Amino acid sequence: MAYATVQDMIGRYGEREMLRLSSVDGELPETVTAGPVEQAVADADSIIDSYLRKRYPVPLAPVPQVITRASCLLARYELSTGGDREPATQVINDRKDTIAWLTQIAAGTVSLEGVAPVLPSSVGRTQDRERMYGVFGERGL
Repeated sequence: MAYATVQDMIGRYGEREMLRLSSVDGELPETVTAGPVEQAVADADSIIDSYLRKRYPVPLAPVPQVITRASCLLARYELSTGGDREPATQVINDRKDTIAWLTQIAAGTVSLEGVAPVLPSSVGRTQDRERMYGVFGERGL
């Protein structure tokens, strides 16, 4: 489940902007090309999950509105880079602010309301075993 949809992106940035950002060959399509937008959202969601995974079970469900917004901001940046595209200063600043916010969540200085954190007891544990050395289970060769 994606944190944002093509419709979320259109609703936030407008159809004209999404037509421009979703064009594959530089020519403005008649409708928003879903593939590039969906890929950018998937990339953004992976970034978000990488910050949240130590504190929250990911992917988040239900998705808080602030996470949908973060996904849109990061996806817009992804769509604005590469080829002959260069992101506007506002898009760069939005990405920086979003990454800073995600860093605060990962550090525990900011939390997501309505999302239950991962409990410390649910974190995987490892147990050290005595090491076996040598061949056929012989110790200490």
